[in-house]
Amino acid sequence: MEIRNLMESLAHRTVEEICREQESARGNRYCTSTECKVDAVCYLLNRIPPRYVSSGRGMAHLAEELDRDQQLQVDVIRLAHEGLQRVSSVARKFYSEPAEEHGDSGACFNFPTLRARILDGESFLPLSDVEATLEMDEAPVVMFDSRWSNPYEVSRQTPGMALFWPAPIHAEAAGERRTFLFTLILKRPGYQETRHSFSLEVESAVSMESAVSLQRDHHLPDLYLFP
Repeated sequence: MEIRNLMESLAHRTVEEICREQESARGNRYCTSTECKVDAVCYLLNRIPPRYVSSGRGMAHLAEELDRDQQLQVDVIRLAHEGLQRVSSVARKFYSEPAEEHGDSGACFNFPTLRARILDGESFLPLSDVEATLEMDEAPVVMFDSRWSNPYEVSRQTPGMALFWPAPIHAEAAGERRTFLFTLILKRPGYQETRHSFSLEVESAVSMESAVSLQRDHHLPDLYLFP
């Protein structure tokens, strides 16, 4: 059974329409790169309630309801403009970079996102200003794309949290099982360097997965840094 949130298509369509209007106008005030548009859609969807459907009949009824809801349409347009404005004001370097390719579209090992919580070994409080590097075979692991950094700088906005999404690796065929060995290296001024090694057994899939899934999120054990 497939469940769809109709607000996703509405959000994408609204952002695309605004960007097309901006690109054709003189003095475009928004960043209209693919990454900026995706971030603006996420901004919008996080601020409106979802509307789910699981069938063609349900989609027809809900689509008609959305067409009649003028206040919702006004809110969506306002939030789309607001999202584009905010995203454009803090455009990251990777917004203007081309999308990365990871070989052909054949069988590959898809990795989950990796999540690590980093704490002070004495106070047990989350630490910021930590450089976290994920390595495999004594070399930094290539990330899925440039939106995922390695080394990862743990910021003061999200203390104690490091996230990685390794790029897929080619496989000979789907259904192949392989164990990958990783090492996470943590560095912070005034603290001892910490290394945590772990393994992941992954089964190859028919093709590359291009969407993050919280259901595949892999949590590492809490890691501690000591002065």
